[in-house]
Amino acid sequence: MPHCDIGCMSTPAQPVRLVSPEKKRRRIPIAVIMALSFGTLVFLSVGGVLALSVGANFRNTFDLLGAQSTLLIDAMEDSLRAEMGDAENAVNGIAQLYAQGEFQIDDEAMSAAVAGALAAASGVEAMLICTPDLVCRGAARSIENNVATGAIEHFPAEPEKSPQVRAALEQRRRVGGQQWGAFVANEFGLYAHVSVPLARDGVTQAWVIAAVELQKLSDITRELSSRFGTHAFILDGEDRVLADQRLADPDGLKNGVLPLTPLATYGDPVLAAYSSRKVEREFDTRHARDIEIAEIRVDDRDVPTSWEGENTYIAITRKITGYGDKPWTIGGYFESSQISDEIERVMGSALLGLGAMAAAVIVAILLGRRLSRPIQAIAGQATRVADFDLDGVTPLPRSRVLELDNQASAFNAMLIGLRAFSTYIPRSLVAKLVRTGEVGIAEPREAVVTVMFTDIVGFTTLSEQMDAAAAARLLNHHFAILCGAVDAHGGTVDKFLGDGMLAFFGAPDRLKGHAAAAVRAAAAIREELEKDNLEAAGEGRPPLHVRIGIHTGSVIVGNIGASDRVNYTIVGDTVNVSQRLQDLGKQLEPGATAAIAISGETASRLDERFETIPAGKHRLRGRGEATEVFKLGKVATSASPPMDVHRAQAG
Repeated sequence: MPHCDIGCMSTPAQPVRLVSPEKKRRRIPIAVIMALSFGTLVFLSVGGVLALSVGANFRNTFDLLGAQSTLLIDAMEDSLRAEMGDAENAVNGIAQLYAQGEFQIDDEAMSAAVAGALAAASGVEAMLICTPDLVCRGAARSIENNVATGAIEHFPAEPEKSPQVRAALEQRRRVGGQQWGAFVANEFGLYAHVSVPLARDGVTQAWVIAAVELQKLSDITRELSSRFGTHAFILDGEDRVLADQRLADPDGLKNGVLPLTPLATYGDPVLAAYSSRKVEREFDTRHARDIEIAEIRVDDRDVPTSWEGENTYIAITRKITGYGDKPWTIGGYFESSQISDEIERVMGSALLGLGAMAAAVIVAILLGRRLSRPIQAIAGQATRVADFDLDGVTPLPRSRVLELDNQASAFNAMLIGLRAFSTYIPRSLVAKLVRTGEVGIAEPREAVVTVMFTDIVGFTTLSEQMDAAAAARLLNHHFAILCGAVDAHGGTVDKFLGDGMLAFFGAPDRLKGHAAAAVRAAAAIREELEKDNLEAAGEGRPPLHVRIGIHTGSVIVGNIGASDRVNYTIVGDTVNVSQRLQDLGKQLEPGATAAIAISGETASRLDERFETIPAGKHRLRGRGEATEVFKLGKVATSASPPMDVHRAQAG
């Protein structure tokens, strides 16, 4: 019988032309080319760098700056994460207590838990528990005359009135897990907030939120500025001031100094020029993995009369993530005179070395591109071979490079053999086995799969009216439709039995939802046959009607056969049941284009997108108990089941 790959191929295999032997050409080993070219480039680069004699000064200068930078940035990040970590620990602790059943929403135990978490987290100003109806309750540190008294004040449940908080809660409902939300402002200040769901038994009932006043972050910058003799700051992205020693002043709000002010209007000329900074790439290459050193030049016209300082500054920064949609920039700046003018002198002498290295890189790139072209061609064709797309593979051209020429010859010989071999094996099955990457995936094992059995109605009578060639063409055309539907839905065609086909879903690639995939494939076959029968009427071909049986159950799947002839196939009672269901189609839908009979086991694995029509219980040949049978009605076109909110959050 024809194999799936014969039936499914839309175009005939291309004939292979044997290339006549070419004249022996001079070929250069790639090892010689690489040794001569890259050896010369390395010699020139290293010799040039050594000749410049800048090693000692360069290392000493940047090592000193690197040590200062690392200490400052690490200390700032540690302090910042400790401050924000208090809030994260507080909300996660409350969520854990709720998951363990220690309290209920709005009971006394909840109030005690919130008050305890707030008291333990010195950096947290308030904690809220909000339910999906946007009603919030919780506790906050008492404030008198804009000063925290240390006392904890509880407030009862009431609908949230702040538009900012309501918007944040609405956004929070669509995201699972811990999340730092957008900044929220009120009459007491500006706050960052972190929240986690309160879930029990996989169902989210509310969210616990902890608020951190941004002035706390400014206190960190003030302390580090004093310790390291620099001007520390934290930016929201690269365009707004989040924390700064000026914002640590309690009277800052009265003086109009506010968090999240754009750099251009904040009143700090150095930060205002931050966007035009010049990054010191040499430092990044030699030292910091994630610390940026940049030079900032301040225009004299932008400096206010009250500002004292020079025009050139060094900024040391690092990007950190995890506290909002944008990364925060932490760092500090100081006058360039604090590290002297040695950097500029070293940079001047290093330019010659960089020029030589740039020239070497350009030559290396050009040479590498030239050498990589045939390798890229080999890789591209090999990828198609790995995907078993043999029709899309073209023979590789010959090369003057000895190794590449040998490789092309071996590849082309392999391609000829694979094309001949692939005529007799299922390409889709081989591709699946290769994609799994599992050792022993083809060894026989027990698995639950969904089996599809098809048969053409009255084909024996029809074939008697046709010659052998016409019957084969009709079968191949029919099997192409079946194979296309099975492959499109992740199934595996096992074999053809006369004018019937056996396919299964769920092996070897352990397809999730294999029952639904098999039923969708059957629906696709029905739809394609209806279209094809309309075309057949105009082309003079006889229309075809099929019966399809689908059953889900346990089978033995894997390589089965003799040592010199093995098939990847399935065996078991599930195959027999699907064949019996197919035969039952004679009674269920005698005149249908595709009579699809589904067992109760398969139907139980479908959702509301599949219309299953009860057809009663039938005693199938070879089985003691009656089998519940369904006919397949309409199938919705959506590709994924509707998402249950609670189940998604629980997962």
